[in-house]
Amino acid sequence: MKKFTFTSTLILGFLLFSSFTKVIPDTRLVDYLGQEKLAILQKNDPDIIVYYNYFLDNSYIIQTLPADKLKGGNYKTLNLPLSAGQVDRKKLNVLKLDIQRKYDQRVYYKIAGSQEVLIFLSEKEFMKKYNAYRKQ
Repeated sequence: MKKFTFTSTLILGFLLFSSFTKVIPDTRLVDYLGQEKLAILQKNDPDIIVYYNYFLDNSYIIQTLPADKLKGGNYKTLNLPLSAGQVDRKKLNVLKLDIQRKYDQRVYYKIAGSQEVLIFLSEKEFMKKYNAYRKQ
C-alpha cells in the first residue's frame, strides 16, 4: 500500500510540475514574432514555441564547399550574418529568411562572402527529426 501511495504521489507531482513548466522561447523568436504574440503562445499553445525553438537550430545544415563546387553549382545567394568568414549561427534567424522549403527535397543557398552553403532540410526530413526529438 505504501508503495502504491508513493508511486501515485510521484506521478501526480511530476504531472503537476510538467504542466506548470514554462517553455522559454529563443531570443530569435522574440525578434520574429514579437513579445506580445509570444506571451499569447506561451499561455495558449506552448508546443508551438517548442517547435519554433527546435526549428531555429535544426531545420538546416551549413557546409563548407570548395570554391570550384560553389562556382559550378547553380545556387541562389543569401546575405547572412558572418563572423570570421563563417555564418554566425547565434544571430542567424532562419524564420526571417524568405525561403520556400520543399516537401521531399533539400533546398540549397550559397552564403555571400563565404565558402559555405546553407542547406534547408526537406519538410519530410525535418518532421522526422522533430518527431524523434519530441519522443525523447
